Order: sequence, then structure tokens, then C-alpha cells
Amino acid sequence: MGTILGKPFAGFFHQEEARIVLFGLGGTGKSSIMHKFKTGETLTTTMPTVGLNVESVKYKDSNLCFWEMGGQQCYMWFPLWKHWFQEIAGLVLVVDSTGRDQIEETKDFLNVVIDEIQGSVPDNAPVLVYGNKHEVPGAMSASEISNKLDLTSLRKKNWQRNWHVQSSCAFSGDGLHEGLDWLLKNAERM
Repeated sequence: MGTILGKPFAGFFHQEEARIVLFGLGGTGKSSIMHKFKTGETLTTTMPTVGLNVESVKYKDSNLCFWEMGGQQCYMWFPLWKHWFQEIAGLVLVVDSTGRDQIEETKDFLNVVIDEIQGSVPDNAPVLVYGNKHEVPGAMSASEISNKLDLTSLRKKNWQRNWHVQSSCAFSGDGLHEGLDWLLKNAERM
């Protein structure tokens, strides 16, 4: 009886999952961030993500589907990215804020990603940059990360997305919710 009555109303109760793509170089904390959102717990052991990791997460009133792109072999996946990135609600670049020696590579990587996904991702999909590991002494601030990634110059590439850099710590959760709240608020404007 419940099945008979439930089927006609099933569409009213189904909530679409917003797809969010996490990407960045290897070892930046993408898996730890995703695990923190999924379970609320700290990821105690990590291994490099091979390929793609997909997790569904309930966050406040939203159902989210995080797509984590493995950082170790990120460049080999570019031909597939334009298919994975369709109909996304937002992009999340995870940066190791202690990795001063990697920030130039991160900038180059971001520019390659932008070129690769141009036309496949909604032009107004917001971009959140997590400056992860900010609790470590000597870590770059959010404004320093923004300057070193030269985010303001991306407008020259006809990149009209809103972006925000949020200092974060995947272990304590510091800054993660503030960043995700910003992303979801800006995704609603799409």
C-alpha cells in the first residue's frame, strides 16, 4: 500500500545533489577535507587518491556530491574532465598553504584546468580555494595565496566566475564550513 501511494509522490521528495569538484596537486589535503565533511572525523591515515573518488554528503539543507580528482596523476585525466565537470555547482581548488615551493606549479595547474574546462563548466560556477594546513607556522595567508595564484588576472581569460580563498585546516575543520557556505551561497546565484 505504501509503495502504491509513495510512487506518485516520489518526485516531490527527491532532492538533487549539487556536484562539487575538488582538485589540486597531490598531498594538499583533498581526501582529508572530503572525509571531514562526510564523517566529521579526522582522517588518520591517507593514501594518494588514484583516479576519482566520489562521495555523497548531507550538509545543512543540501545534498552534495563531491568529486575528488586524484592529484598525483591529475594531468592524465584532462581529456575526461570536460565530461565530469558538466553541470557542476562549484569548483574547489585545494592548496597546501605551507607549500611555497609548489605555489607556482599550482598556479600553472589552475591555468591548465581553466583552459581545459572552458566551455564545459557553467561560466558562473563559483570557485573556492582552500588554503589548507593554515595552522602550520609560516603558512601562506589567504591573501598571499590569492596574489601568488594571480586570481585577479584570470578575468583576462574571460573567466567570470566568483572566487574566494578560505584558510582551512582539514584536521580540525577550521575554515571548512565557512568556505563551503560561501560556495553554496554563490552556487545558488547560478
